[in-house]
Amino acid sequence: MALPMRFDMSNSDGVRKTNRARVMRLIHDSPGVDRTELALSVGVSNAAITNIVNELLRAGLVQEVDSQHSPGARGRKRVGLQIDGTGGYVMGVNVLATNVSIVLADICGSVIDETDVNPTQIRNPDQTLSEIQKTADVVLDRHNVPADRLFGVGFSVAGYLDAESRSLQRAPYLGWPSFDLKRRLQGIFGSIVTIENVTRCTALAENRFGVLSGINDMVLIRSALGLGGAVITAGQLLRGSQNFGGDMGHLLAVPEGPACSCGKHGCLNTVASGWAVMHKLGTTSRSYETVNQFRTQNSQLRLLLDADNARADAVERAMNEAGTALAKHTMTTLQALNPEAVCLTGPLGRHDAYSQAFRDALTAMGLEARIILASETEIITPAMASVYLALSDMVYSPQFNFSQISNIDRVEAASR
Repeated sequence: MALPMRFDMSNSDGVRKTNRARVMRLIHDSPGVDRTELALSVGVSNAAITNIVNELLRAGLVQEVDSQHSPGARGRKRVGLQIDGTGGYVMGVNVLATNVSIVLADICGSVIDETDVNPTQIRNPDQTLSEIQKTADVVLDRHNVPADRLFGVGFSVAGYLDAESRSLQRAPYLGWPSFDLKRRLQGIFGSIVTIENVTRCTALAENRFGVLSGINDMVLIRSALGLGGAVITAGQLLRGSQNFGGDMGHLLAVPEGPACSCGKHGCLNTVASGWAVMHKLGTTSRSYETVNQFRTQNSQLRLLLDADNARADAVERAMNEAGTALAKHTMTTLQALNPEAVCLTGPLGRHDAYSQAFRDALTAMGLEARIILASETEIITPAMASVYLALSDMVYSPQFNFSQISNIDRVEAASR
C-alpha cells in the first residue's frame, strides 16, 4: 500500500534526511522505480538522486532490479530499485490488559517472528517492561539481528499519553500509574523507540499502510469490551486540548444511564460496547473497576461471541441493538467531523450482526462516508500496527538514524 508522503520538517535536521526519506518511501511504494522517476518525484537533480541511491545501496537498504518501465526501441535498459527487506529490522510491542506481544519484522513489513510475553503481573509496569525486555532480547538473539540493524521499535499501549513528552498519563485497563514511559523505554531500546495509544496506532497504520492508505479524513472505532476511537483529519491525528481526541467510549449517550467504568453514568460504553451486550444479556450487572475484573469480563465476552446455538439468537439480537446504538450516538459526531471513511474494528467490529447493524443505521441516517467493517475487510491488528508505527516513524522518515549503520563500507566491499 502507498504511504502518504507527509513529513514534519521540524523533525528533520537537514534537507538530505528529508530527501532520503522521500526516496525510500517512493521505492517502497513503487518497486522497480528508477532514478529518473525518483528525481522528478522528489524535485531534485539526477546527481542528487544518484548520491542518495548510492548511499542506500552501500547500506544494503535497497537493491537494483529491472525497471517497472520497458525501455524504448533504442533506449538503454533502465535499472529499477526496490527495498531490500534483509537490510534491516523493526520491532513492534503491543501492550493490552489481555495480551502483550512482540513482533519482529523486516523493513518491508514482512513478519519474521511473533511472540507472546505472558507477564506475571500486568499491573506492575516495571516488572512487565522487564519481561518485555527479556523476551525482546530472546527474539533478537534467535534471529541474529545486529544491534545496528534494528532501526525502530514501535510501542503501542492501552493508555493515554502526554502529547508532547509521551509520558503515560493514565492506563485504567492496565492499572498502571502515571510515569515517564518514554524515558523507561529509551532505557531499554535506546532512541529508536516510538510510542502511541493502541487505537490511535491502529488508525495510523491503516492510514499509512492499510485499506485506508492515503485518506486524509477518517474515523476509526474499535469495539471490544469497551469502545476506543481515533480521528485523522487533514492527514494528522486529532489529539485534542487534553489529548482525549477521538475517545468515543465516553461520549454521553444516555443521561443518568448505567454506571461506566470511568465513574460517570450513561457513557456510550454502557449502551454500545461488548460490556453493553453482556449487560443486556444479564451476564454482568456492574462495569469493571479493576484489571482482574476487566480480564474476567473480557473472557466472558469472548465466550458470548462464540455462543452456541442455545444463546446464538439472543446474542445476535443484543449485538444488533448495540451496533445500532453505536451508530445512533456517533452520527452527530461523524457529521461534524465529515470524514471520507469510517472504519469499525475490534472483536465486535468483526461480528456480522453488530457491524451490519452499525452500517445499516448510519446509511439510513444519511451518512455520506465510506464505511469499512472488520467483518468484511482485513484490518491491521494492534500487534502489526506497532510494527507499522516503527516503520513510518523511524525508517521511512527523516528520523531514520542512518549513522547507526556500522558496516556500510563492508557492504560496499562485499558487493564488488
